[in-house]
Amino acid sequence: MNRVNSRTLDFFDRQVSSLIVQKYGLSDRAALRSFLESETYKMLFDKETDVYTFSPFAVFDMWESEKITGNPRNSQYIR
Repeated sequence: MNRVNSRTLDFFDRQVSSLIVQKYGLSDRAALRSFLESETYKMLFDKETDVYTFSPFAVFDMWESEKITGNPRNSQYIR
């Protein structure tokens, strides 16, 4: 598996967790933990899925779809 560089992951960690805080009112730590423990994050981490090329808003939508339906692939950006 090819890995995405740490700078890119840090960018998504900050952006997506910020969107989670804004929409759901979680603490910064809880939002980041929720993102890091998600299937969406695993997909982001793998270069073969190309999720790292999406915008943070698309990755947030995947995370949200995962929380609602149990599968990030239900996101409008992947269907």
